[in-house]
Amino acid sequence: MSDIYVRPYDSGKRGSNRGLLIAVVLAFFLGGVLWWWSSRQAKEPKQLDAVVAGESAAAKVMESKVAEEIVKQVPSVKQSAQIDVNKRFASAQSLIASGKLIEASKLLDEVISTTSDANLKNSALRMQGRANMDLFLSDVPTDQKKSYVIQPGDSLDRIAKKNNTTVALLRRMNGIKGTLIYPGARLLVPAAAFVIKVDKSDRTLDLMIGGKRLKRYSIGVGQYGKTPTGTFLTVVHQSNPDWTPPSGGIVKFGDSRNVLGTRWMSFEDKTRPEFKGYGIHGTADRTSIGGETSNGCIRMLNEDVEEVFLLIPRGTQIVISE
Repeated sequence: MSDIYVRPYDSGKRGSNRGLLIAVVLAFFLGGVLWWWSSRQAKEPKQLDAVVAGESAAAKVMESKVAEEIVKQVPSVKQSAQIDVNKRFASAQSLIASGKLIEASKLLDEVISTTSDANLKNSALRMQGRANMDLFLSDVPTDQKKSYVIQPGDSLDRIAKKNNTTVALLRRMNGIKGTLIYPGARLLVPAAAFVIKVDKSDRTLDLMIGGKRLKRYSIGVGQYGKTPTGTFLTVVHQSNPDWTPPSGGIVKFGDSRNVLGTRWMSFEDKTRPEFKGYGIHGTADRTSIGGETSNGCIRMLNEDVEEVFLLIPRGTQIVISE
């Protein structure tokens, strides 16, 4: 019986437990590997997104810097418009220098209506006023002038009354030295009546003809708002006027106390008789222009009031606004 082997009771059980243990270890190992792989796969898209986001942010910063440089180098729309206006003003100066006053005046109209620069606008207004006046007082036909055929029996005074103008202007405009005129000849006369527009707040006087501004002047107005507003007509036109001050008496022309300068044009509104003694007059005191300096009258520099006096006849409409 010694050659017969009998297996112990628990030998088969120990073998099966070892196999189970190995299986469990392998399962845990495989599970860990699978977890690590899935985690890696989950992280990679996020890392890629972060890289892409970083590159996008950097690109935006670069685009912003490029845009800033472009803005610095390219003038704004407003700047470009002002550059264009400046060029037009320079072109108008050149046209005036070459005697092309009509073209220059039209170009200056564009400058005046479009510029936001107050100094440039005022310069354009002064330049245009000089050009317009030179043109109007010349024998060159314009829209502000018309032709008149002299009739038998006409005189300069009669023609002036027919055309609501002054003899002095007819002489100046047509180069007439004396009083001799000939029937059948043609004269240039104003095409429309003059109108004076006064802006008290701006201290300006616009001489208008046919609805267009011929020239703008700087003026002085009454202290404490004394200059009346409304529509008036000129009445008395005097050269080298004597002055009757409110206190009474007469101060002769040429007296240093005479505040009327070289010209006087009174104005009135017959529906408002309380407004008396007002007028447009000259002054040698240049510091009184642009402020509230008079007792209610409108003050102009002597050279300016003489120019207006030459052009407007008695009965010219004056519109005064605040």
